[in-house]
Amino acid sequence: MVDGPKVYADVTFAINLVMDFVILWATARLAGMRIVFPRLFTAALLGAIYSVLYLYLAMTLCYSVPAKILFSCLLLILGLAPQTWTEFKKALVYFYGISFAVAGASIAVSYLMVAPGEGFRFSYLWLLAGAIFALLIGVYGEKYLLRRIVPNLLRFGVELRFGAQSCNGQGFLDTGNGLKDPLTKRPVVVAEYEFLKQCLPEDFQQAFDDTRDEDDILDRLSQSSWASRLRIIPFSSIGRKNGILVGIRADAILVNMGKNKVLHNNVVIGIYRDKLSQDGSYHLLIPSEIINQG
Repeated sequence: MVDGPKVYADVTFAINLVMDFVILWATARLAGMRIVFPRLFTAALLGAIYSVLYLYLAMTLCYSVPAKILFSCLLLILGLAPQTWTEFKKALVYFYGISFAVAGASIAVSYLMVAPGEGFRFSYLWLLAGAIFALLIGVYGEKYLLRRIVPNLLRFGVELRFGAQSCNGQGFLDTGNGLKDPLTKRPVVVAEYEFLKQCLPEDFQQAFDDTRDEDDILDRLSQSSWASRLRIIPFSSIGRKNGILVGIRADAILVNMGKNKVLHNNVVIGIYRDKLSQDGSYHLLIPSEIINQG
């Protein structure tokens, strides 16, 4: 009979304490949640104790799959203190995603360390590799998510329709866009002037191209061929408490969300003179109400 590797309670405790702490920390980083190290340590400590007890109570209901899931939820609540159900769900997804990634990295390293023809041999080095991988996720994963993944998830193909004319481009979901049309109280989509220009009549374009004086622009637009589409949208921003944004009513906006398409009729489009995106990756800001009401 061949003896398997011996498992020591103190080593199991130390390994799980470190791993749970690092995974919880990385979860908090990616989820954008406040990191409180005493809370993380307390949760990791509880997780380490739970792992040690597994050596003695492995066959009990406390270590069934549902019990393990409930216990991981408890660790998240204790360690990260999510304030809302949405925040908790996001943290749970990141927690399991990081846990599976770390487990995969650890197993991969363990097989790389085995020489050809040899059987699997347990080594604490592959656990160290897993902890280092979790640290890398926490340090660099947040930047990658914010720069690459999140922007792609929040960008949608958009079509604006003005009679027989249409403008097609990329819109970015802007949860902070609270502009409302004073007449209809409906949310306002903000679009770059250069993007809209191809759909605007010539006299409308000339009013924008000839001057930046708001009073002069409004006077000329009120006499243009699209005067009936004209809207004035008040707004407040940093350094400007009583600004106005020239808007124009579109017959329809179609937002392509992949499997689903959201269509709204008679939506007001606020015209923004400058670029909304420095790299030109999107041309419109779509308020969340446009998506949610679809």
